[in-house]
Amino acid sequence: MCRIREIPFSEIHIIKPLWEGLNRMHLADSPYFKDQYASFTFERRVADLAAKSADGLRATVLEDGVGDAVGYCVSTIDGNSGEIDSLYLDERMRGRGWGKALVEDHLAWLRGKGAKKIKLAVSYGHDEVLEFYHKLGFYERLTYMELKER
Repeated sequence: MCRIREIPFSEIHIIKPLWEGLNRMHLADSPYFKDQYASFTFERRVADLAAKSADGLRATVLEDGVGDAVGYCVSTIDGNSGEIDSLYLDERMRGRGWGKALVEDHLAWLRGKGAKKIKLAVSYGHDEVLEFYHKLGFYERLTYMELKER
């Protein structure tokens, strides 16, 4: 039986193989920024998260029946603005309600911390997740574009 467990930042390395799976998906999906995904490392991502305050960061891991990490969610809050920063499920766990459970758990945490505005970003080209987020009440509001260095 799977379970969701909150992990302290000191255990964030548990999600490294999963985060790398997400990064590989973004690399495959991205029509414009493959070079950035190819060079983006878990250690650099963790350094970005480490800059957040301890009480403004939440990481949970989905563990299978033997305790292996098969999914995770990371959220942050700054003032009254919250964000689902990263979500990933091992392919065999998808479509079973665990992604929804992780997001709903983090939404409750963000609201409990006073978040009035909650957002998330979906990498361009990673369209297969849009319907999932729509069902949870997230919708496109703006399209941000980034200058691609040549």
